[in-house]
Amino acid sequence: MNRRNALKATGASLLAGTALTTSATADTSDGPTVVSVESNTDSSSADGNDEYTVEYLGDGVVEITGYTVAPTPCHGIAVDGVYRSKYGDVVDLSLEASSGVCMTVLAGLTYTVRLEYAAEARDVFVSVPDGA
Repeated sequence: MNRRNALKATGASLLAGTALTTSATADTSDGPTVVSVESNTDSSSADGNDEYTVEYLGDGVVEITGYTVAPTPCHGIAVDGVYRSKYGDVVDLSLEASSGVCMTVLAGLTYTVRLEYAAEARDVFVSVPDGA
């Protein structure tokens, strides 16, 4: 699909660091199920702009990988919800702080979100959280 090729952004580099993995069952009536959310932070790398890539894996499976900047290395990505727009489904992401003591330094944050649709996947966009 040409529109899907146009939606792809540049890939994000993987960073080593703190890992936060969650899974959710947020299911809209005929939308996707959020299967997994994983994010990794690295306090030594907080460069670049927000970017993400949407990959359609077939059988209704969509994988979103991206990069953003977090205010501390103790943050991860959370899916606040998925809503339908006239262009497709929008995955609304936010930054989620973990509890405990954390140094105050900007951190690069990579994330992967996996969605499953019961039928063919619609076009998917991402609402990236405001970082620092």
